[in-house]
Amino acid sequence: MPVPRAYAVAGWIFRMVARWMSRPGSDQLPDLGGRPTVMVANHSSLADVFYAIAMLSDWGFPARCLVRYSYFNNPLMGAFLRSVDCIPAGGGGTDATAIALETLAAGRPVAVMPEGRITPRDQRETDGMGQFRPGFIDIARQADAQILPVGLINADHVWGSRAKLPRMLPFRRTKVTLGVGTPIDLDDRDDATIEAEVRAQMASILARP
Repeated sequence: MPVPRAYAVAGWIFRMVARWMSRPGSDQLPDLGGRPTVMVANHSSLADVFYAIAMLSDWGFPARCLVRYSYFNNPLMGAFLRSVDCIPAGGGGTDATAIALETLAAGRPVAVMPEGRITPRDQRETDGMGQFRPGFIDIARQADAQILPVGLINADHVWGSRAKLPRMLPFRRTKVTLGVGTPIDLDDRDDATIEAEVRAQMASILARP
C-alpha cells in the first residue's frame, strides 16, 4: 500500500527515536485479503501514536488514526497529527465516523483506540485495558470491514500517563512491542460478542511476558 510522504518521513523519524529510547519491535502483519480493516489498539501511553506511526509506516500500512480532537488544538501537536492524516474524534466540529468511512472506502485502513483516553495502570481492568466505547464496531459494520486487534506492550514504561516527558534512558531501554491478533469478521453477531472477542485477543497480546 502506498505510504504518503509525510507519513513515511514521520515513521522514519519515530523509528530512530524509538530505537534510542526503547527496543521496538512488532509482529508480522497478517494477510488481510485486501479487505477494509479497522485496527483496534489499547491506549496506555502518550507515546502510543508515535510508536503506531513508526511501525505502520514500516509495514507499508498507513492507517489513519482517530485521535481526540483536543490534541489538535496544540499548534505543534496539531500540525503533526494533520501531517500524518490523523482524524479528530470526540468533538471539535468534525464527523469522525464519516471521515473514517470515506477512508475505508478509499482502500486505506483506520486505527481506533476505543478506550478514548490514556488509561493509567491503576484504572485498568484485570485484562490490562479500560472500558471500551463501542463506536469502532459501528464503523466496521457500516464499512463492511474486518477488525484487527493489536496491542502496544510496555509503551507506558517509556512515557507514562502522568509523565510530562518520556524516559530518556538509552542504556536501560525497555522492549516495546506492537503485537497483532487475528482478523475478526463481524458476520451477524451482536456488539457485545464482538467486543468480547476483540478484548480477549488484545488481553492475550498484552499478557505476553
